[in-house]
Amino acid sequence: MEQAKRMRHAYLITAHNKKAQLVNLLRLLDDPMNDIFIHIDKKAQGFEEAELRSVAPSARVAFVPRLDARWGSEVFIDAIVSLLSLAAKEEHAYYHLLSGVDLPLRPQREIRAFFDAHAGQEFVSFERETAKPHVIAGRIGIWHWRRPVNPLIRKIERRAAPVFAALQRALGINRLRHAPVSFQKGGVWFSITHALACYADAHISAYRAYYRNSSCADEIWLQTLVANSPFMDRRAFMGWDDEMSATMRFVDWSGGGASPRTLTSADYDMLMQSGMLFARKFDDTVDTDVIRRISDSVSGQKRTTARSNTER
Repeated sequence: MEQAKRMRHAYLITAHNKKAQLVNLLRLLDDPMNDIFIHIDKKAQGFEEAELRSVAPSARVAFVPRLDARWGSEVFIDAIVSLLSLAAKEEHAYYHLLSGVDLPLRPQREIRAFFDAHAGQEFVSFERETAKPHVIAGRIGIWHWRRPVNPLIRKIERRAAPVFAALQRALGINRLRHAPVSFQKGGVWFSITHALACYADAHISAYRAYYRNSSCADEIWLQTLVANSPFMDRRAFMGWDDEMSATMRFVDWSGGGASPRTLTSADYDMLMQSGMLFARKFDDTVDTDVIRRISDSVSGQKRTTARSNTER
């Protein structure tokens, strides 16, 4: 009876490779109180919807149209919004954005209990109280072309892009000159309420033009919406530059660069003792053992909980 009264959780998953890891993630999220919404990159091969549905029989699984969501492209924002838009057609307790190479660190019962205890709070991270102007200007203040897929053309693009950016600055190009709002920046991944999901879906169109031909605006779009709304005061973590505390996701940026460090077996104890609910990122070609150990731990706790509930 109590379970029937509780709202379901929506998991929004973006995947572009690593099918085996996505299948494993779906198995860990499979729960009668979950709805799973998936975006598969248009370039990905071998991802069959029927097969993916079959590995999560207890959850409801749905797919959004596949887009060519290249790294750094604003199309990735469109993919995320399409997931939010579909999921928010029915009210959910929370909307959790994950990538296909993420993992939960706790069983679903504990994840739901955590968000029940923090109902109404938004788990969105902000890098700083005020985003660095040169970072915002560099990402959305000038024009960028889409990152090419072909490796040879990508090499040429890497050399040409700084020249193209310098030329635009010399010509005084500033796409944000008349922008009516201040733009913010933070982590891509989030857990948000139904109210914010609906607000984001309804208001993204007012900002979408600024993200056309941008670079890595996926770290800007939601933070900007939140910063210019009442939801800024509803954040679970009111500080800055702490993605883990703000989103309950273990992410290690200590390696520098544009992507977080790939987690390995050496991180296992730290991950399981971190108090975080999710972690990213993992790579089964780098270390499959850590994926297996975490999955076994989460699945084992799930089985123990189910057995305990049956005994009652």
